[in-house]
Amino acid sequence: MWLASRRGWRLMVLAVLLAAAGCGVRIAPAAPSTPARPRVWFESVQMISAKAGWALLATANPTAGKGAPLLPARTADGGRSWITVAPPAIAGLVGEPIVLQAATSSRAWVAVYLPVGSGKYTTEVFGTQNGGASWSRSAPAGQAEPVAVDFLDPAHGWLLEELGAAMGQEWVAVYRTTDAGRRWSLTAQTLPSPQGGTSGSGLPTGCDKSGMIFSSPQAGWITGYCAVGGLVLVTHDAGDHWAPQSLPAAALTCPDGCWITPPQLIGQTGFLTIGRYPYTGELLVSRDGGSSWQLRYLPAGAGPYPQITFFSADSGIAVSGGAQGTIGGVFYVTADGGRSWTPVPQGRRFGQIPTYIDFVSVRDGFAWISSSGITSGPAPDMYVTTNSGRTWMAITPRQA
Repeated sequence: MWLASRRGWRLMVLAVLLAAAGCGVRIAPAAPSTPARPRVWFESVQMISAKAGWALLATANPTAGKGAPLLPARTADGGRSWITVAPPAIAGLVGEPIVLQAATSSRAWVAVYLPVGSGKYTTEVFGTQNGGASWSRSAPAGQAEPVAVDFLDPAHGWLLEELGAAMGQEWVAVYRTTDAGRRWSLTAQTLPSPQGGTSGSGLPTGCDKSGMIFSSPQAGWITGYCAVGGLVLVTHDAGDHWAPQSLPAAALTCPDGCWITPPQLIGQTGFLTIGRYPYTGELLVSRDGGSSWQLRYLPAGAGPYPQITFFSADSGIAVSGGAQGTIGGVFYVTADGGRSWTPVPQGRRFGQIPTYIDFVSVRDGFAWISSSGITSGPAPDMYVTTNSGRTWMAITPRQA
């Protein structure tokens, strides 16, 4: 009886509405739909968790026409919406080098190559401790393009800057701050261009430098790509002097060059990935804070350029990688620090366009295409996995 009464009530309401319309009574039209928020193009993404992360992005294709500014932005909903939080001094810059370091969901730094007039530039660092609501601005640090910025804590930071590059050589300088960027000091640099060789600080001009990281106020590494062998430099005096890191001899067997990225340190445990086309990449593991390293062989399916991330001294994932940024069809997970690996067949093939993948746990990961690989059309989707890549879900990142 109650169901019949409810149906009768609905019919009565419909009849009243139709009658009202026939008598000239106006019914308010439906509210207009909200315009879709703009899609975004990523230059880089650094996720902190399955929900929070940072990126350098543009709200228009940065490779089309006159380009678009690259802006720091953050997400709190797993990459679906992004809030741009650029410091006012860089909000309108187009085409100037900018690098990002994301430490937590609220703390990040950007190093920017800023024009200061009359064709001159300087590098400055902007830092935030509150998710980009406000930014501190550092003193100028050199007059060259930033390659990497690395802050160990809010006070201690380092900058790696490129002074020039040609024919497999790259001239660089290292700057250090101990007071949150109020002052920067030049700690080391290569011989001046076009000279080759190694400077008194131990920095060689040979090899393209890929990055820099510090694990303490004294210990840090610079890595890079060399046409033969590879580059791993270590410092034990806060960056004043650098020397080649002692590694197993077999680790740098790279007839076409080794591509090495800065190590990942978790307490006293370190992990160093070596890409070495056309052979399978390698993993080096340290249990003494980076003083010594042991070789761990990877499955052949990991490819020549694996992307390996660890989340503890034992738990990690290897994203298989080939030439020109291709991603393999099988990833590998480890629960014993890389001694053994379990294959994880992938539910999506990402094709030939260079794709970057960032895992924040063994299960939770994000995949995106850099804006540098997109010349036309809309911004590409981002893909999210919660099961190590067995399945991927497409999402459309938009500006919040």
